[in-house]
Amino acid sequence: MLNKKYFFIGIGGIGMSSIAQFLHDKGNIVFGYDQSNNRSIEILLKKGIAITNKLNLEEIPEDIMGEDLEIIYTPAIKKDNIFLNYFISNGKNKIYKRSEILGEISQTSKCIAVAGTHGKTTTTAIISDLFYSYGLKFKAFVGGIMKGHNSNYLFTGDDYVIVEADEYDRSFLNLSPDYAVITSLDSDHLDIYGDFESLSKSFKLFSKSVKNSLVVEKDINIKGDFTFSIKNDADYKASSIIIKNDGIIFDFKTPDNFFTKIYVNIIGLHNLKNVLSALSIIDQIKEIEISELLPFLSDLNGIERRMDIYKIDDKIIIDDYAHHPTEIESVLNTINSNYKNKSTSVIFQPHLFSRTRDFMEDFATVLSKFDEVYLLEIYPAREKPIEGVSSKVLLEKISSEKKEIINKELINDIIINSKTEVISILGAGNITENLNKKIFTND
Repeated sequence: MLNKKYFFIGIGGIGMSSIAQFLHDKGNIVFGYDQSNNRSIEILLKKGIAITNKLNLEEIPEDIMGEDLEIIYTPAIKKDNIFLNYFISNGKNKIYKRSEILGEISQTSKCIAVAGTHGKTTTTAIISDLFYSYGLKFKAFVGGIMKGHNSNYLFTGDDYVIVEADEYDRSFLNLSPDYAVITSLDSDHLDIYGDFESLSKSFKLFSKSVKNSLVVEKDINIKGDFTFSIKNDADYKASSIIIKNDGIIFDFKTPDNFFTKIYVNIIGLHNLKNVLSALSIIDQIKEIEISELLPFLSDLNGIERRMDIYKIDDKIIIDDYAHHPTEIESVLNTINSNYKNKSTSVIFQPHLFSRTRDFMEDFATVLSKFDEVYLLEIYPAREKPIEGVSSKVLLEKISSEKKEIINKELINDIIINSKTEVISILGAGNITENLNKKIFTND
């Protein structure tokens, strides 16, 4: 992957942009297309990577347009995309899915892969943060912007590679990791898999690709080498859990050791589970002494939009990427444990028509637990509308006394004017584009 020319179709995707940075930093020529601007695009532009938002073949520079130009695209890009369609029809250029390139990259170092329907981004970031603080030589491809690094890509050397093993479009089956952890397994991406059984089969196939050690959450029906849990007995277990306003203290059992009163700078039991999953797979790497990494947990940077906590006047503002009923439930559980007996509201942007359809009743149930509910229209991402699926239909199923559909331009007004004490801003789309964080203070 040296001295090559690459064209990324959908370069602003969180998974695409990290690979683009890696290839650019290796000295390759990288050019990309994406329809809109975002944080990933801003990071790429600062690195000097040229990007167009125009669907026009003439936008591709003449000096790279040739048979040696290699094409990388995200599965969110449809085959009728003008760029992808041209190169497929032309038949002269090598064309790769994002996951195929990541698979090739992961073979160059000892690979640590993080899989799971929930928690994989945070877990990947925790592993990366600990490796960075300890001074290990690694590269990391993270599905979110890491605080403290302002990037979804880290590089300090080539001894290890840390990757998210994304189940969407069965992408993770292109990996052959040395070490892996499966954080969770829940129904999702049914537009791809059809049902939970098919999703589960895909995870089982992934589990068989792991060369050395696989650690699996205790409740998951997948055979691994070791298990972890924050509630059941397992090979790796968190116990004596004490919840603080700004973090969690816990004891940590491994197959060979027991560590007491560890402090971690996160909130939410779901995030403690992510910490435990990170520690369990690190402990499987013989070259690393886990006890020497534990002190760095007190200074974890975390990921943007993963339980970001702010204040405005006397209100608590929670900004989180939660876009699945299980994830929203985790946010709500954290509110109930850290901010007991406070009134709550949620501003939620449903993500994908198919996900809203598949989990309509579950979304209605969990959102009804908030005192006030404000819904944005569904963020379509890669999808076209589905008849009978809308935020209005979802709203009618929600039982909260105060509920309405709003435009995202009204988010700041809702935050300022709501009388509730804890306001959650949830969703994986563009819900924060109009959010004025300048009115907040850090908690």
